[in-house]
Amino acid sequence: MARAGNTDGAGSVVESSGALVSRGGTGGACHAGRWWWLAGCVGLALSVRLLHTYHTASVPFVRHLIGDAAGYYAWAADIVSGDVIGREAFYQAPLYPYLLALGMAIFGEGVGPIRLVQALGGVVAVCTLYGATVWSFNGRVGVVAGVMLGLYGPAIFFDGIIQKTSLGCVLLCALLWGLAWGDRGRRAVACGAVGLVVGLLVLTRENAMVWLLLLAVWVWVTWRGTGMRRQVSALLLYVVGAGLVLIPVGVRNAVVAGEWSVSTFQAGPNFYIGNRGDADGRYRPLIRGHESPAFERRDATKLAERALGRELSAGEVSEYWMSRAVGDIADDPGRWVRLMGLKMLMVWNAYEVSDVESLHVYAEYSPLLRWLSRVWHFGVLCPLAGLGVVLTRQKWRQLWVFHVLILSMACSVALFYVLSRYRFPLVPLLIPFAAAGVVGAWELLRARDYGRLIAPAVVAALVGVVVNVRVHDEGRLNALGYMNLGVALAREGDVEAATGYFQSAVVDHPGSAEARYNLAQALALLGDHASAIPHYEAALTLEPALVGADYNFGVALERVDRFGEALRHYERAVELDPADAEARRAVGRLRQRR
Repeated sequence: MARAGNTDGAGSVVESSGALVSRGGTGGACHAGRWWWLAGCVGLALSVRLLHTYHTASVPFVRHLIGDAAGYYAWAADIVSGDVIGREAFYQAPLYPYLLALGMAIFGEGVGPIRLVQALGGVVAVCTLYGATVWSFNGRVGVVAGVMLGLYGPAIFFDGIIQKTSLGCVLLCALLWGLAWGDRGRRAVACGAVGLVVGLLVLTRENAMVWLLLLAVWVWVTWRGTGMRRQVSALLLYVVGAGLVLIPVGVRNAVVAGEWSVSTFQAGPNFYIGNRGDADGRYRPLIRGHESPAFERRDATKLAERALGRELSAGEVSEYWMSRAVGDIADDPGRWVRLMGLKMLMVWNAYEVSDVESLHVYAEYSPLLRWLSRVWHFGVLCPLAGLGVVLTRQKWRQLWVFHVLILSMACSVALFYVLSRYRFPLVPLLIPFAAAGVVGAWELLRARDYGRLIAPAVVAALVGVVVNVRVHDEGRLNALGYMNLGVALAREGDVEAATGYFQSAVVDHPGSAEARYNLAQALALLGDHASAIPHYEAALTLEPALVGADYNFGVALERVDRFGEALRHYERAVELDPADAEARRAVGRLRQRR
């Protein structure tokens, strides 16, 4: 990161060499004549988040949690009820559920207050990114960076859902602020703060583990030349800061599960999902139809124990799936190299690949989010960041930690599978460069120094083309958003409205077994079993092993007096899942009838 000088924080960005000048101001990132810039960023960020929260209060996902949100809320409820330590090794990152439990203990049940707290967290992220950018670049760049994050659609979206991405953004911006603070005056105490924050990030987003060693290198390099004693002290403070967070988690896992891990035990299953022989870069559960977090750990354990013929610990389950993935990679290395190339393109793509809750669905309820998502998105951010990277190229020795954080995060996401919330940490890392690109380009244009803009503009154009190339089946992904919205509506009891969204999902992606199955289920709940039957047939044709489909298809067939066909599907349901008691009873009933 660049050293701050003693000039005004709003000074010129472009030097005669064409690089950005780091100008932090004598009074820090928020010195006395610049408070109003920060106040403007805060007011803007808070206003748009509160307006978005108001507009999306009626989204079915908010009223009825599904997917990860439901899992986190249930976990937090268990903590509030007294199960603070838990009984198993952590399978998912624990920090967000524990903070969610704190919020529930203070505000009571309901997600409304939590969404407001996360909106305030988004404002804190804007403040800390502003300060980090002012110290690392200059005041004007800091203001533009604060406005960029404050108005970034996916950031607003994640601040409004029960998901750990919002917390991760706050911590990452705090990390950047700590790095700028430590680099600015070589303050050793900043190393302890950086270690503490990166430890919290590991407990929020597991792939932040790659930064533990990287930032230790940053400490060693940054304090080089200050004397061996001070250099070692800075490194020790960093280690102590990270250890204060991670060691208690490791001890807790060792006590509860008998295995040491400072994070979680899901690396193996996730690595297998992202790299197995038929992987395509997207999340695909180990058992089709079991996309819910409620099944992830159970399915990974059950399948691994069945394969090895014995009970396994959490660490052994992870090792089993890791070895399976490595075996698939070794069987066809060329396929894996092509897959990694595809996943890297997916990481650097404009489209936001949603998990369960879709940004595109929320945009239908929030006019502000809908408009911002059209004009200010990842496909615009990346070209501007490319512009900034080229304009700051002569300051790479001060900014190298930014570059390495960006590259390591992109690679760690591509190493598994790609979702919007997984690649979101790139956004706070790219925004300072995008802001530098905007300010630097504007100053060159004002100076009519067009020649020095040619190379940065060419790079930005090339990045823009690559990032905005369509690599996703967007119809399918949008269909998943509508399908999940239908699931939320159905659980609320509004099956008729849910049926409409399931029909939209089938129109957008007729090849989705899950969309067909959910539409069939909704029609069956409405009593229209005859209309449900062709959709059950289509779902099983597309995915013969879809969990639960054979049993429910049998129910629909039985309701229209097609008893022989119903019996065959009940029997097949028992073959697929011998523990399905309802299917067994149905088989016995129809055999007795015959």
